[in-house]
Amino acid sequence: MVPTTPLYEDTRDNRNRPHESINDLPVHKLTDPQIFYPVSESRQFNRVDAGRVFSAAPALENKQVNDAADPAEAVSRITQNPSHIEKVGKGEAEQQVLQPADARIPHPHLVAHERFRQSRPTEYREIFKAYNERLRQEETAEKERKRLAKERQDQQLTKVQPESSRFEFRFKDVVVSKETTGTDGRGSKAPGLRYGVPSYERKKGQVKIPTRVEV
Repeated sequence: MVPTTPLYEDTRDNRNRPHESINDLPVHKLTDPQIFYPVSESRQFNRVDAGRVFSAAPALENKQVNDAADPAEAVSRITQNPSHIEKVGKGEAEQQVLQPADARIPHPHLVAHERFRQSRPTEYREIFKAYNERLRQEETAEKERKRLAKERQDQQLTKVQPESSRFEFRFKDVVVSKETTGTDGRGSKAPGLRYGVPSYERKKGQVKIPTRVEV
């Protein structure tokens, strides 16, 4: 009942029958509507432009379009700097611009490796050198993100350790407002998630089973 993939002895068989077909990838909720977007014939419309159309984001300028012409470099900028992704909307409706599938998959460096390998099929040494360099850049960017996140967290905390005590108390300044608590008082950005708001967990008639699956 469960689909299986045998171990290929020849890599050419793997290309003919891939382990994960394109139909098995989850569908993003922003791609549900069918949109007719007019584009001039001289304009190269790619996945980056399609994601901006689905997100109702303004079109890129000519300079940004030229920068996004190289898919490997564009994906590297997105994966190495996820905090720089453009956002659209206001308030609770704010969300990131839909990125191409090459940047949303968990292994974007493999896509860039395959593109580079097909462009230079005989330069094996250069292929593996570029692949290792790409992995090194991804690991360096990940370590830098974790370091900056830890520094920001340490700056928000005030640590107090009394003398002759093995405990350390950590205090964090918080802001309780409509933006943090939300309109119903259950926002997750403020302390006391359910303070002062009755819980409907045991109320009669509440549906406990999932009625839909959001991908």
